[in-house]
Amino acid sequence: MKRERDLSPVPVSICFTLITCFKVPNDDRCSHVSIDKWVKFWSKKTTKYHPPPSRKEKKTVRPKSTHNPLGDIATHERWSTAEDALFAKLCIERSLKEEVYLAAYLACWLCLFVLPGNDVNSIRPSTFKMASLMANGRRVNLAIPVLASIYEGLNTIATSPKPVGTSHSFPIHFFYTWLACYFKTHYSVWQELRGPKMTRFSGEGGAKYYEPREARKRIHKAEFVSWACNMLVKAEPFKFVDDGRAEEVDHSYFVAIRSSYLTLRRGGRFIVEPYSPHRFGRQFGYYQDVPGTLKYDTRVASLEEGLRYWRLCVLSKSSSKAWFPCLPANAKKLCSEAYKAWWAKINGTYFDEQHCMFD
Repeated sequence: MKRERDLSPVPVSICFTLITCFKVPNDDRCSHVSIDKWVKFWSKKTTKYHPPPSRKEKKTVRPKSTHNPLGDIATHERWSTAEDALFAKLCIERSLKEEVYLAAYLACWLCLFVLPGNDVNSIRPSTFKMASLMANGRRVNLAIPVLASIYEGLNTIATSPKPVGTSHSFPIHFFYTWLACYFKTHYSVWQELRGPKMTRFSGEGGAKYYEPREARKRIHKAEFVSWACNMLVKAEPFKFVDDGRAEEVDHSYFVAIRSSYLTLRRGGRFIVEPYSPHRFGRQFGYYQDVPGTLKYDTRVASLEEGLRYWRLCVLSKSSSKAWFPCLPANAKKLCSEAYKAWWAKINGTYFDEQHCMFD
């Protein structure tokens, strides 16, 4: 009989992942458990995917092999004797084996790929609840904390007196995907891969090579920008009403174009990043005007205040209304004269051909 999904606030699998954290061998007398030791503790099968070869710079074409998995998930084999012994050691009942096993690897995925911390190669017990919820079949929102982490990381680099030497971990691969989508900075993969857009630019040899001057011109001259690559496509302008009856994709899009504060919990506080989509309105088919400045520039909040920001960010049934425009013929031209004057004033001659930064 198939086990019914546990609908309690916290899945049982979190208990076993927490217990495991104390059972993984740790010889360096450190309170953290490394990703390598975590994987070796749980993995009792032979390696399926081998590391790709060394990277080669200055590629003119995409390599024929990306060393990517195809995305096909084979039927799970029977548990091996070694795996059964591991589950018995942890006192995991048969009905929970798959859920606990999946939660263990989802925790690894969260720590290493989705929300890496400054202790990049360590398992963080704070991810166990989210991993257990996902393993239990719950849908969770990771976009907001991921974007908050990216904003914080980019701000840290931008405000550092020595950006090159900045040591701050954040999921920059999501930012690379954004560049690939909008500025065509990466080659697409040869084979069809199921999944998010990130998979189209994944694998070894995806990034194109640019000299510093060419890279700056590509970004700021906007000659190759795909402005509407993530825009919600409608046959005609569409009036959205946030009344709780809209399609999920429409409501998610509405949240994406609504100003708010992004939150990322770190221990006993929240990291807060202002989210102002009007600053890049052309991506959504709207006219771009002068960005303006924030009246309240909040960056850190208590747990209570951070939770309030989170609820405002995902607020539903607000009775708000918005127009979703149809796909524009040329989104590059969707900007006011005031914005053009502001852009010229801000940049000046910085990107002229003879500027010393290009030499």
